[in-house]
Amino acid sequence: MPRFDPSTLIDACYAAALDPERWPETLDAIADAVGARGGLIVSHDPQRTPVTLHSERLNAVDHDYRIGGWWQFDTRIARVTALGLAPGTIVCDAMYFSTDEKSRDPFIQDLFGRHGLDDLAACLDADPIDGTGLSFSAPRDAARGPFERHELERLQWLGPHATRAFKLTMILGAAQREAGHLAAALDRMRAGIVCLDGQGQVRSVNPAAESLVSGYLVLRPGREPEAAEPADRARFGRFLAEHLPGPAQAHNASILLRRKGGGRPLFVEGLPLHGSEAYRALTRSREGGVILLVRDLLAPAARAIEPLLEPLGLTAAEARVATLIGRGSTPRAAAATLAIGESTVRTHLKAIYAKLDIHRQSELAVLVTRLSSV
Repeated sequence: MPRFDPSTLIDACYAAALDPERWPETLDAIADAVGARGGLIVSHDPQRTPVTLHSERLNAVDHDYRIGGWWQFDTRIARVTALGLAPGTIVCDAMYFSTDEKSRDPFIQDLFGRHGLDDLAACLDADPIDGTGLSFSAPRDAARGPFERHELERLQWLGPHATRAFKLTMILGAAQREAGHLAAALDRMRAGIVCLDGQGQVRSVNPAAESLVSGYLVLRPGREPEAAEPADRARFGRFLAEHLPGPAQAHNASILLRRKGGGRPLFVEGLPLHGSEAYRALTRSREGGVILLVRDLLAPAARAIEPLLEPLGLTAAEARVATLIGRGSTPRAAAATLAIGESTVRTHLKAIYAKLDIHRQSELAVLVTRLSSV
């Protein structure tokens, strides 16, 4: 059995964050370390669940899950969501399924059984933009039986880094692989981004963060950030120290800060940057640094784009349907959301495709995604 080398695997996660083409081999490497056939990262948001990031060993499983529609019946996601488990939790089937329940579950018996899989272990996390759940999941060959304790302990080490690195992929985007494009991309983002160097000193703050952190954080170029509320300063200092380069492991991926003088809390998540050339240029630090992702938890999860679609010739009803379908809803789900018939949704879709000169849902998804970021 190959020697377990967590440092190399963790570094591979953050390398994949900047170069997404590395993700399949990185997921396979983590899967090997924890005794699984492959690895995947999946959102628990029903509108994005069909779009999984997976290792090549799971291509056939992903095809059935996504194209075959099995994602709509994912019992594991449903149970984890119902239990309200916290980010960072490691789960496997035995924690929320009895043997009898698994034997009668169509998702596990029909989908997993068809591909020779059985147990699944996962590390839970939260989406960096809207807070919905996501997970790094590792399905295991049925012949190997349940996961062993040491394998779950390895997943406890590696899973949080896989999901954090995936968040960096989401935030930075595949188009920002070179340092020259990276800082400009952060400036254009609506998410609040604060870049710190290896000593924890502020190097860049994008416009969204400047407005979000007012009253919560004091940010001065070349200085460490500190909590504006005196009662939070020591707690935030410890949080920051955990995420800076060094041997210490971060115990808490995120922190809630109070607003000085009162008000709703601000969510701050620490995403470590390892020392690739692009990260060094961004943080001006040889050893990398940290990205602080800041978010207003009560802000709308997704931008309303109907006002952008209506000037393109869509009616108000068609714009609502286009938004839901473009964000991943099925016609049946969109009909339920809008309290209209599924046949009405399909009629609207025909009109939408004709007016926008597109021919399939994937093209509509691209348009809606890009409008959401305008």
